[in-house]
Amino acid sequence: MKDTLTEDDLYQHIFESKIFSNWHYYAYHFDYRLRGSDHPFAQSIVNACIDCNKKLPGFAKGFIDAIASISGREKYEPHYEQLLQRISELHVIHKLLTYEWPFEAIFQWEPTTQTSKKNPELIIEGGSKTFGIEVKAPSLLSHIKIRQSNPTQLSARNFTNDEIEQLPDAEKGITYPRDNPLKDFLISAASKFRPFKEENPEFSGVLVVVWDDFIYEPISALLHEKSGLFTPNSFDPDKNTFPNVDGVVLIRHLHQLMRAAGDKPLVDSCHHPLDYGRDGEYPPKVFISNPNGNGVSKSLLECLQAYIPSKEMGAEYSTSDLILWS
Repeated sequence: MKDTLTEDDLYQHIFESKIFSNWHYYAYHFDYRLRGSDHPFAQSIVNACIDCNKKLPGFAKGFIDAIASISGREKYEPHYEQLLQRISELHVIHKLLTYEWPFEAIFQWEPTTQTSKKNPELIIEGGSKTFGIEVKAPSLLSHIKIRQSNPTQLSARNFTNDEIEQLPDAEKGITYPRDNPLKDFLISAASKFRPFKEENPEFSGVLVVVWDDFIYEPISALLHEKSGLFTPNSFDPDKNTFPNVDGVVLIRHLHQLMRAAGDKPLVDSCHHPLDYGRDGEYPPKVFISNPNGNGVSKSLLECLQAYIPSKEMGAEYSTSDLILWS
Protein backbone atom coordinates (compact mmCIF):
# COMPACT_ATOMS: atom_id res chain seq x y z
CA MET A 1 0.00 0.00 0.00
CA LYS A 2 1.47 3.34 -1.11
CA ASP A 3 1.42 6.22 1.35
CA THR A 4 1.16 9.63 -0.35
CA LEU A 5 1.87 11.71 2.75
CA THR A 6 3.16 15.17 1.79
CA GLU A 7 5.32 17.62 3.68
CA ASP A 8 2.30 19.88 4.26
CA ASP A 9 0.33 16.90 5.59
CA LEU A 10 3.05 16.10 8.09
CA TYR A 11 3.41 19.70 9.24
CA GLN A 12 -0.34 19.83 9.78
CA HIS A 13 -0.10 16.67 11.88
CA ILE A 14 2.68 18.33 13.90
CA PHE A 15 0.64 21.49 14.48
CA GLU A 16 -2.26 19.36 15.77
CA SER A 17 -0.01 17.27 18.03
CA LYS A 18 1.12 17.67 21.63
CA ILE A 19 4.16 19.53 20.34
CA PHE A 20 1.85 22.56 20.21
CA SER A 21 -0.85 21.70 22.74
CA ASN A 22 1.70 20.98 25.51
CA TRP A 23 5.04 22.57 26.37
CA HIS A 24 7.61 20.95 24.10
CA TYR A 25 11.31 21.51 23.41
CA TYR A 26 10.75 21.41 19.64
CA ALA A 27 7.73 23.75 19.40
CA TYR A 28 10.16 26.62 18.83
CA HIS A 29 11.69 24.84 15.82
CA PHE A 30 8.46 23.74 14.15
CA ASP A 31 6.83 27.13 14.77
CA TYR A 32 9.10 28.62 12.12
CA ARG A 33 6.81 27.09 9.47
CA LEU A 34 3.82 28.97 10.92
CA ARG A 35 5.83 32.19 10.61
CA GLY A 36 6.66 31.66 6.96
CA SER A 37 10.05 29.94 7.03
CA ASP A 38 11.63 26.65 8.11
CA HIS A 39 14.05 25.91 10.93
CA PRO A 40 16.87 23.60 9.70
CA PHE A 41 16.45 21.22 12.65
CA ALA A 42 12.68 20.88 12.21
CA GLN A 43 12.98 20.60 8.43
CA SER A 44 15.61 17.88 8.74
CA ILE A 45 13.25 15.86 10.95
CA VAL A 46 10.35 16.33 8.52
CA ASN A 47 12.46 15.43 5.47
CA ALA A 48 13.77 12.27 7.12
CA CYS A 49 10.28 11.23 8.22
CA ILE A 50 8.89 11.70 4.70
CA ASP A 51 11.74 9.63 3.22
CA CYS A 52 11.20 6.84 5.77
CA ASN A 53 7.46 6.91 5.17
CA LYS A 54 8.01 5.88 1.55
CA LYS A 55 9.44 2.56 2.75
CA LEU A 56 7.34 2.22 5.91
CA PRO A 57 3.87 3.77 5.42
CA GLY A 58 2.67 5.23 8.70
CA PHE A 59 6.19 5.79 10.01
CA ALA A 60 6.18 9.60 9.73
CA LYS A 61 3.06 10.28 11.79
CA GLY A 62 3.98 7.50 14.20
CA PHE A 63 7.40 9.02 14.79
CA ILE A 64 5.97 12.51 15.28
CA ASP A 65 3.45 11.11 17.78
CA ALA A 66 6.33 9.47 19.66
CA ILE A 67 8.34 12.68 20.02
CA ALA A 68 5.18 14.72 20.70
CA SER A 69 4.39 12.50 23.68
CA ILE A 70 7.65 13.62 25.33
CA SER A 71 6.11 16.89 26.47
CA GLY A 72 4.24 18.76 29.16
CA ARG A 73 7.03 19.75 31.57
CA GLU A 74 8.76 23.03 30.82
CA LYS A 75 12.55 22.77 30.37
CA TYR A 76 12.59 19.28 31.90
CA GLU A 77 16.06 17.96 31.02
CA PRO A 78 15.14 14.24 31.02
CA HIS A 79 12.68 15.05 28.21
CA TYR A 80 15.43 16.85 26.30
CA GLU A 81 17.59 13.74 26.52
CA GLN A 82 14.73 11.40 25.61
CA LEU A 83 14.12 13.49 22.51
CA LEU A 84 17.79 13.25 21.55
CA GLN A 85 17.46 9.48 21.86
CA ARG A 86 14.47 9.50 19.52
CA ILE A 87 16.11 11.78 16.95
CA SER A 88 19.20 9.55 17.07
CA GLU A 89 16.94 6.63 16.16
CA LEU A 90 15.58 8.60 13.21
CA HIS A 91 19.14 9.46 12.12
CA VAL A 92 20.08 5.77 11.85
CA ILE A 93 16.73 4.42 10.60
CA HIS A 94 16.70 7.00 7.79
CA LYS A 95 20.11 5.82 6.62
CA LEU A 96 19.01 2.16 6.67
CA LEU A 97 15.75 2.81 4.82
CA THR A 98 17.23 5.01 2.09
CA TYR A 99 20.33 2.90 1.38
CA GLU A 100 20.53 1.06 -1.97
CA TRP A 101 20.76 -2.52 -0.68
CA PRO A 102 22.24 -5.21 -2.94
CA PHE A 103 19.01 -7.18 -2.46
CA GLU A 104 15.31 -6.40 -2.25
CA ALA A 105 15.10 -5.28 1.36
CA ILE A 106 11.97 -5.75 3.46
CA PHE A 107 11.69 -3.53 6.55
CA GLN A 108 9.81 -3.94 9.81
CA TRP A 109 9.67 -1.07 12.30
CA GLU A 110 9.63 -2.05 15.99
CA PRO A 111 8.57 -5.68 15.30
CA THR A 112 7.90 -8.33 17.92
CA THR A 113 7.93 -12.13 17.88
CA GLN A 114 5.25 -14.58 18.96
CA THR A 115 7.18 -15.27 22.16
CA SER A 116 8.21 -11.75 23.19
CA LYS A 117 6.87 -8.20 23.11
CA LYS A 118 10.38 -6.74 23.29
CA ASN A 119 11.34 -5.14 20.01
CA PRO A 120 14.40 -3.61 18.34
CA GLU A 121 14.04 -0.47 16.22
CA LEU A 122 14.21 -2.16 12.83
CA ILE A 123 14.37 -5.56 11.13
CA ILE A 124 15.79 -5.84 7.60
CA GLU A 125 15.05 -9.01 5.62
CA GLY A 126 15.88 -10.10 2.08
CA GLY A 127 19.58 -10.89 2.13
CA SER A 128 21.46 -13.97 3.29
CA LYS A 129 20.93 -12.80 6.87
CA THR A 130 18.14 -10.96 8.64
CA PHE A 131 19.42 -7.86 10.43
CA GLY A 132 18.08 -6.55 13.70
CA ILE A 133 19.02 -2.97 14.60
CA GLU A 134 18.75 -1.42 18.04
CA VAL A 135 19.66 2.28 18.34
CA LYS A 136 20.69 3.93 21.59
CA ALA A 137 22.00 7.31 22.70
CA PRO A 138 23.30 7.97 26.21
CA SER A 139 22.17 10.72 28.57
CA LEU A 140 25.26 12.91 28.50
CA LEU A 141 24.23 16.36 29.73
CA SER A 142 25.59 15.92 33.26
CA HIS A 143 28.67 14.11 31.96
CA ILE A 144 29.39 16.91 29.48
CA LYS A 145 29.22 19.55 32.21
CA ILE A 146 31.58 17.54 34.42
CA ARG A 147 33.93 16.80 31.51
CA GLN A 148 34.13 20.50 30.66
CA SER A 149 34.95 21.56 34.20
CA ASN A 150 37.35 18.87 35.48
CA PRO A 151 41.04 18.91 34.46
CA THR A 152 41.43 15.12 34.77
CA GLN A 153 39.40 12.43 32.99
CA LEU A 154 39.56 8.68 33.40
CA SER A 155 38.64 6.95 30.15
CA ALA A 156 38.62 3.43 31.61
CA ARG A 157 38.61 1.62 34.95
CA ASN A 158 42.37 1.37 35.04
CA PHE A 159 43.34 2.89 38.37
CA THR A 160 42.95 2.05 42.05
CA ASN A 161 41.46 4.63 44.40
CA ASP A 162 44.93 5.36 45.78
CA GLU A 163 46.31 5.89 42.29
CA ILE A 164 43.42 8.20 41.41
CA GLU A 165 44.16 10.38 44.43
CA GLN A 166 47.74 10.82 43.18
CA LEU A 167 46.79 11.96 39.66
CA PRO A 168 47.63 15.55 38.61
CA ASP A 169 45.00 18.06 39.74
CA ALA A 170 42.89 15.24 41.21
CA GLU A 171 41.79 17.59 43.97
CA LYS A 172 40.21 19.88 41.36
CA GLY A 173 37.87 17.17 40.12
CA ILE A 174 37.89 13.83 38.33
CA THR A 175 35.66 12.85 35.41
CA TYR A 176 34.97 9.12 35.68
CA PRO A 177 34.28 6.74 32.77
CA ARG A 178 30.82 6.95 31.22
CA ASP A 179 30.75 3.21 30.58
CA ASN A 180 27.68 1.97 32.42
CA PRO A 181 25.35 3.13 29.61
CA LEU A 182 27.21 0.81 27.20
CA LYS A 183 26.66 -2.12 29.55
CA ASP A 184 22.96 -1.25 29.91
CA PHE A 185 22.56 -0.82 26.15
CA LEU A 186 24.14 -4.22 25.49
CA ILE A 187 21.97 -5.95 28.09
CA SER A 188 18.83 -4.35 26.62
CA ALA A 189 19.78 -5.14 23.00
CA ALA A 190 20.69 -8.74 23.86
CA SER A 191 17.29 -9.19 25.48
CA LYS A 192 15.48 -7.75 22.45
CA PHE A 193 17.47 -9.80 19.91
CA ARG A 194 17.24 -13.12 21.77
CA PRO A 195 13.72 -14.18 20.61
CA PHE A 196 14.56 -13.31 17.00
CA LYS A 197 17.72 -15.43 17.12
CA GLU A 198 15.75 -18.29 18.61
CA GLU A 199 13.30 -18.13 15.70
CA ASN A 200 15.93 -17.59 12.99
CA PRO A 201 19.53 -18.88 13.23
CA GLU A 202 20.51 -16.48 10.40
CA PHE A 203 19.47 -13.44 12.45
CA SER A 204 22.23 -10.87 13.11
CA GLY A 205 21.75 -8.36 15.92
CA VAL A 206 23.61 -5.03 15.83
CA LEU A 207 23.57 -2.28 18.45
CA VAL A 208 24.11 1.22 17.07
CA VAL A 209 25.15 3.81 19.63
CA VAL A 210 25.03 7.52 18.81
CA TRP A 211 27.59 9.29 21.03
CA ASP A 212 28.99 12.80 21.03
CA ASP A 213 32.40 13.87 19.70
CA PHE A 214 34.37 12.04 22.43
CA ILE A 215 34.38 8.68 20.68
CA TYR A 216 37.26 7.28 22.75
CA GLU A 217 34.81 6.96 25.66
CA PRO A 218 32.62 4.18 24.21
CA ILE A 219 35.61 2.60 22.44
CA SER A 220 37.44 2.34 25.77
CA ALA A 221 34.29 1.05 27.48
CA LEU A 222 34.18 -1.84 25.02
CA LEU A 223 37.82 -2.60 24.25
CA HIS A 224 40.13 -1.42 27.03
CA GLU A 225 42.26 -4.41 27.96
CA LYS A 226 41.79 -3.95 31.71
CA SER A 227 38.04 -3.28 31.84
CA GLY A 228 36.41 -3.43 28.38
CA LEU A 229 33.01 -5.09 28.10
CA PHE A 230 34.20 -7.13 25.10
CA THR A 231 37.32 -8.39 26.89
CA PRO A 232 37.97 -11.13 29.49
CA ASN A 233 38.52 -8.35 32.06
CA SER A 234 35.08 -6.77 31.67
CA PHE A 235 34.09 -4.42 34.49
CA ASP A 236 30.57 -5.91 34.38
CA PRO A 237 30.21 -7.75 37.72
CA ASP A 238 27.92 -10.30 36.05
CA LYS A 239 30.45 -10.92 33.25
CA ASN A 240 27.79 -10.85 30.55
CA THR A 241 29.08 -11.80 27.10
CA PHE A 242 26.01 -10.53 25.17
CA PRO A 243 26.05 -13.36 22.57
CA ASN A 244 22.85 -12.09 20.92
CA VAL A 245 24.60 -8.82 20.01
CA ASP A 246 26.96 -9.58 17.15
CA GLY A 247 28.56 -6.16 17.09
CA VAL A 248 28.33 -2.47 17.96
CA VAL A 249 28.45 0.53 15.62
CA LEU A 250 29.52 3.84 17.18
CA ILE A 251 28.57 7.15 15.55
CA ARG A 252 29.77 10.64 16.51
CA HIS A 253 26.61 12.69 16.00
CA LEU A 254 24.88 13.50 19.29
CA HIS A 255 26.70 16.83 19.56
CA GLN A 256 25.50 17.75 16.05
CA LEU A 257 21.89 17.27 17.15
CA MET A 258 22.49 19.37 20.26
CA ARG A 259 24.11 22.11 18.19
CA ALA A 260 21.31 22.09 15.62
CA ALA A 261 18.59 22.27 18.28
CA GLY A 262 20.48 25.10 19.97
CA ASP A 263 20.88 27.20 16.80
CA LYS A 264 24.63 26.59 16.67
CA PRO A 265 26.52 25.85 13.43
CA LEU A 266 27.23 22.24 12.56
CA VAL A 267 30.83 21.03 12.47
CA ASP A 268 33.04 18.79 10.33
CA SER A 269 31.37 17.53 7.13
CA CYS A 270 27.78 17.68 8.40
CA HIS A 271 25.51 19.39 5.83
CA HIS A 272 22.28 19.35 7.84
CA PRO A 273 21.22 18.10 11.30
CA LEU A 274 20.35 14.56 10.19
CA ASP A 275 23.05 14.22 7.57
CA TYR A 276 24.53 10.72 8.03
CA GLY A 277 27.58 11.66 5.98
CA ARG A 278 29.36 10.12 3.03
CA ASP A 279 31.78 7.21 3.18
CA GLY A 280 35.34 8.42 3.64
CA GLU A 281 34.42 11.75 5.18
CA TYR A 282 35.44 12.80 8.68
CA PRO A 283 34.51 11.69 11.29
CA PRO A 284 34.58 7.92 10.64
CA LYS A 285 32.00 5.55 12.10
CA VAL A 286 33.29 2.59 14.08
CA PHE A 287 32.37 -1.10 14.13
CA ILE A 288 33.40 -3.26 17.07
CA SER A 289 32.71 -6.97 16.74
CA ASN A 290 31.56 -8.94 19.77
CA PRO A 291 34.03 -11.84 20.16
CA ASN A 292 31.11 -13.90 21.46
CA GLY A 293 28.84 -13.06 18.53
CA ASN A 294 28.40 -14.59 15.07
CA GLY A 295 29.78 -11.76 12.95
CA VAL A 296 28.03 -9.03 10.99
CA SER A 297 27.29 -8.90 7.28
CA LYS A 298 29.56 -6.78 5.09
CA SER A 299 26.53 -5.21 3.41
CA LEU A 300 25.24 -3.80 6.71
CA LEU A 301 28.64 -2.35 7.61
CA GLU A 302 28.91 -0.81 4.15
CA CYS A 303 25.49 0.79 4.63
CA LEU A 304 26.48 2.24 8.00
CA GLN A 305 30.00 3.16 6.75
CA ALA A 306 31.43 1.46 9.84
CA TYR A 307 35.02 0.28 10.17
CA ILE A 308 37.23 -1.33 12.79
CA PRO A 309 38.82 1.50 14.82
CA SER A 310 42.45 2.21 14.03
CA LYS A 311 45.13 4.78 14.78
CA GLU A 312 44.87 5.95 11.17
CA MET A 313 41.42 7.34 12.03
CA GLY A 314 42.95 9.59 14.71
CA ALA A 315 44.11 9.34 18.30
CA GLU A 316 40.54 9.48 19.58
CA TYR A 317 39.82 6.14 17.90
CA SER A 318 42.10 4.25 20.28
CA THR A 319 41.37 3.09 23.80
CA SER A 320 42.51 5.56 26.42
CA ASP A 321 43.54 5.45 30.10
CA LEU A 322 43.72 9.07 31.10
CA ILE A 323 43.08 12.52 29.63
CA LEU A 324 44.67 15.60 31.21
CA TRP A 325 42.80 18.69 30.01
CA SER A 326 44.97 21.78 30.11
